[in-house]
Amino acid sequence: MKLLVLALTFLLGSVAAASAVDYAGSISAYRRANRMPAVKLDAKLNAMALRQAQAMSATGSVSHSAGGSFFTRIAPLKKQRAAENIGAGFIAFAEMLKQWENSAGHRENLLMPGAKRVGVAYVDNPKSPYRRFWAMVITD
Repeated sequence: MKLLVLALTFLLGSVAAASAVDYAGSISAYRRANRMPAVKLDAKLNAMALRQAQAMSATGSVSHSAGGSFFTRIAPLKKQRAAENIGAGFIAFAEMLKQWENSAGHRENLLMPGAKRVGVAYVDNPKSPYRRFWAMVITD
């Protein structure tokens, strides 16, 4: 069994969701600096973000549709508001977050009014020039 897990890790690249990095804390600090309330990390949203990061890694593309339509993917949440940020090529979350902060559309998602929950994940793909694919889902 251990050999199977190692083989899958080698084939698919490494995967992380809500690791030692405090994703929600970093996002919340940015939100508070912009007079918005903090968000909490959510396991369901982490799983959604992970599936999107895996899909982007598998296709080698940074695309909101890599894992299927965003609206279809979030429909089970039954939320009024939801948004997704994606990116690739940044190893540290702080670097990815900085890029999102400096992009108007991504910044708007980070500062979404009424947001309460967030999920963040990445997938490494050493065969891709991007090396690491990131996804974030934020909801009310």
